[in-house]
Amino acid sequence: MVLVVIGIMGMAILSFSGYRAMSQASDDIDNMYSRKLKATRMLGDEINYMRMIQVRIVKHILDPKDAQINASIDEAMKSYETKWPEYKALGMRADKAAAEIPNTEKKWAEYKNGIQEARKLADAGKTQEAWVYYKGVEAGVTQELLKSLVALQKVADDNADALNEEIVERNASTMTAMIVTTLLCFAVLMGIAFFIVRDIMTNLDRMVMECNRMKDGDFRLNGNYEPRGDELGQMDAAMQDMRKTLNKLMRHVSESAEQLAASSEELTASAGQAAQAATQVAQSATEVVESVEHQQKSVMDSNEAVQSAEASVEEIRQKSDQVEANSNAAATRAEKGNQAIDDSVRQIKDVEETVTASAKMVDRLGERSKEIGEIVDTMTGIAEQTNLLALNASIEAARAGEHGRGFTVVAGEVGKLAQESKESAEKIAKIIKEIQGDTEEAVLSMRTGREAVVEGAQSVESLRTMFEEINQLVVGVSGEISHVTESINAMADATNDIASEMNDINSYSGKVASEMQAVSAATEEQSASAEEIAAASEALAKLAQDQQAALSSFRF
Repeated sequence: MVLVVIGIMGMAILSFSGYRAMSQASDDIDNMYSRKLKATRMLGDEINYMRMIQVRIVKHILDPKDAQINASIDEAMKSYETKWPEYKALGMRADKAAAEIPNTEKKWAEYKNGIQEARKLADAGKTQEAWVYYKGVEAGVTQELLKSLVALQKVADDNADALNEEIVERNASTMTAMIVTTLLCFAVLMGIAFFIVRDIMTNLDRMVMECNRMKDGDFRLNGNYEPRGDELGQMDAAMQDMRKTLNKLMRHVSESAEQLAASSEELTASAGQAAQAATQVAQSATEVVESVEHQQKSVMDSNEAVQSAEASVEEIRQKSDQVEANSNAAATRAEKGNQAIDDSVRQIKDVEETVTASAKMVDRLGERSKEIGEIVDTMTGIAEQTNLLALNASIEAARAGEHGRGFTVVAGEVGKLAQESKESAEKIAKIIKEIQGDTEEAVLSMRTGREAVVEGAQSVESLRTMFEEINQLVVGVSGEISHVTESINAMADATNDIASEMNDINSYSGKVASEMQAVSAATEEQSASAEEIAAASEALAKLAQDQQAALSSFRF
C-alpha cells in the first residue's frame, strides 16, 4: 500500500508538471493564433471588404440606378467597420501594430469619404467627374490604406515568428525539466521500492518457510505472533489462522479416529452377541416346532381315543336304552339280567379306563403347553435382548458419523426383525394360553365323565348285590336305570366336547408350528444381518486404523 501511495504521488508530480507544460503550450498556441492566424485572417477580411467596395463603386459609377449595388457597397463598409474593433483589440497587444493602427484608421476615414463623394457625383449624374474623382482616390488614399493593412499583416507575421521561437525555447526547457523531474522521481521511487521490496521479501521468505513446514506435515503452533498491518500482514494472519484451524481439525480427527476404533470393537462384540442370540433363538424355535409336532401327534392319538370312547359311550347308551326298555320284564329275565349287568360292569370299566387314559393324555398335553409357554417366554426375552443390542448398534453407528450410516440401516433391520420375533412370540403365547384354557376345560370334562362312570359302576354293583330283591325293587331299578341313562348321555356330551376341543387343539398346534417356522426364518435373517454388521464393523475398525496411521505422519 505504501508503494502504491508513493507511486501515485510520483505520478501526480509528473502529471502536474506535464499539465503545466501543456497549459503553457496551449496558452502559447492561443497567443499565436490571436497574433498571427486570427489577426491575419481579420486583416485579410478587411482587405477583401475594401476591394469589394472598389469593384462595387465602379459598377455604381457606371450604373448609379442599380439599388442592389448601392446596398452592397453599404453592406461592405458596414462589415469592414464591424470587423475592425475586433482586430484592433488584438492588434493593440503588439507595439508595432498599435503604432500603425491610428494611421490605418485615418486612411480608412479618408478612403470612406472619397467613396462617398464619388457616389454623390454618380448619383448626381456626373459620371465623368465621379470617375475622375475615384481614380484620384484610388491612386492616393486607396493605395495608402492597402499598404497600411499589409503593414499590419507583416507585423502579425513577425510577431508570430518571434512567438514561435519563444515557444520552441520554452518547450525545450519544459521537456528538460520534465526529464529531470521524471529521473528524480524514478530514483526516489526506486530507493523507496528497494526498502519496501526488501521488507516484503523478508516477510515472504518467512511465510514460505512456514508453508514448507506445513507441507512437511508440521502444523504445530508457534506461540504468539503479531502480524503486520498491511496486506502481507493480513495474508500472514490468514495463514496462521489456517494453521490453527488445521491443527484443531487434525486433533479432532485423531480423537474421532480413536473413538471410531473403540466403537467398531464394541460394535463387533455386539454383533457377535446378536448373532449368538439369533442362533439360540433359531435353536429354541426348532425345539418348539418339534414339541408342537409331538403335541399334534399326541392330540391326534387323544382324538382317536376320544372317538373310541365316544363309540363306547354310544354303545353304553344303546345298552341303557335296552335295559330301560326291558326293565319291566326284569322279573322273568333275572338270569339274563345278571349277565347283562356283568356286561354293563365290564363296559363301564372299559369306559372308565378309556376316560382315565384320555384324562392322563390331556394332562400331558397341558404340561406340554406349559413347556411351550416357557419356550415362548425365552423367545420373547431373546427378542427383547436382540432389540436392545440393535438399539446399542444404532447408537454406536450414529457415533461413527458418516462411516456408520450403513450400520445404522443394518441395526434398524436387526431391530425390526427382533420386533417381528417378539410379536410372533406374543402371538404364540396367546395361542398357548388358549390351548391351556381349552386343555383345563377338557381335564374338567374328563374328570366329570370319570366320576359319572364310577357312579354308574357303583350303581351296577349295587344292582348285582341286590339282584335277589330285583323282583321287589323293579321300580327302583327302573329309576336307577334312568339315572344311569342320564349320566351316560352327559358322558356322551362330554365326550363330544372333548373331541371338539381336541380338534381345536390340533388346529392351534398347526398355527403354533407355522408361527415358529416364521420365527426361525426371522432369526436366520437376523443372524445373517448380525454377521454383516460384524463384517462391516471390522472394515470400519480397519478404516479407523488407516486414518490413525495417516495422521501419524503429521505433527500437531
